Amino acid sequence: MTQLKVAVVGVGHLGQHHARIAYESPQADLVAVVDPDEKRGSLIADKYSARWVSDWSAIADEVNVLQIAAPTIHHHRLGIEAIKLDKHILMEKPLASNLEESQLLYAAHEQSLTSSTSLVRAVGHLERFNPVVGALRDKKFIPRFLETVRVSPFPMRSIEVDVVLDVMIHDLDLIRALVGRPIIDVEAFGIPVLTKQADLVNARIKFEGGTVAILTASRVAQKKERTLRVFGHQSYAKLNFAEQTMELLTLVKGDTGFKIKNENISIQECEPLKIEIEQFYRACLGLEGEYVSWAEGYEALKVADLVQRAVQKSLSEIEST
Repeated sequence: MTQLKVAVVGVGHLGQHHARIAYESPQADLVAVVDPDEKRGSLIADKYSARWVSDWSAIADEVNVLQIAAPTIHHHRLGIEAIKLDKHILMEKPLASNLEESQLLYAAHEQSLTSSTSLVRAVGHLERFNPVVGALRDKKFIPRFLETVRVSPFPMRSIEVDVVLDVMIHDLDLIRALVGRPIIDVEAFGIPVLTKQADLVNARIKFEGGTVAILTASRVAQKKERTLRVFGHQSYAKLNFAEQTMELLTLVKGDTGFKIKNENISIQECEPLKIEIEQFYRACLGLEGEYVSWAEGYEALKVADLVQRAVQKSLSEIEST
C-alpha cells in the first residue's frame, strides 16, 4: 500500500494523539512533528520514531500531508502557509478563530483548488465520526427537536477562545449535519466566569421547516457530560458521546394497544479521532474516505458567529439595566 508522508503540526493535548494515530496507521508514515517547543516536540517525536523540527520549512518537501493541531489562534496563519505548499491538510476544529479569518482561509483554499483539484482539505469535527452518531444515522432518524449538553470542569487550556469555539462548535457542526436545513433564527445567552470570554453559553437555534435545537456548553461545570437527545416522530434517541451508548425509545402497536419500546442499541466502540484520521487518509489516497470539508467547517463558523453575536447582545442588555 502507498503510504502518505505525514507531519503533525502542534503536539500539545490533542496533537500528541494525531502523532500516535499517524504512527500506528498502515496508511501513513509519520515523518516529523512540528512544534516550537523543543522539549515537548522532541519528546513526542522520539516516542513515535519521527523527527522534531521547529518549523515545517525543514521538511516541506518530504511530506504530502499536514495535520495542524496548533492552538486555534494560529489556524489562519498556518492554514494560509499550508495552502501555498500544495499539501493535503487536516485542520483541527474550528477552521479559524473567527468568521473573518475562516472566510479568508476558505477563499484561499477555493482559489488553490483551481490548480490542485485532487487535494483533500478537512476540518477536525471528530464528533461526526463517533460510532453513536453512525448508529443514529443508520436508524434514518429525522430530528424535530434536539438538545445537546457538553460541559466539563475548566480545562486550563484553550482560553484564547470562548466556550463556543472551544466546546460548542462540535455540536453546532453536528446538528447542522443531522438536520440538513438552513438556519433561520439564533438566540443565545452566555457569561464569562473564569476568563474574559464566555465560559457558559446556552443557545436556541431554529431551522427552516420548524426543527429546533437547544445547546448548552460550559467549561466551568463540576462534572463531564457530552450528550445529545433527539426527538422525532413517535421516537426519541439519547446518545452519550463519551460512553458511546445509544438508547432508542419508539412508540409501537402491540396486541393490547400502543406501548413504548426501549432499546439499548449495540455500538462497536472505537476512538472517534482515529476513525476521522483514517478516513481522511483514505480520502487523500483516493479511496473515497469521508471527511468534514473546509466548506462545512466554514459554515459551522458562520453559526458560531451568530451565537457569539447573540451572546454579546444579551450581555449588553444586562449591563444596560
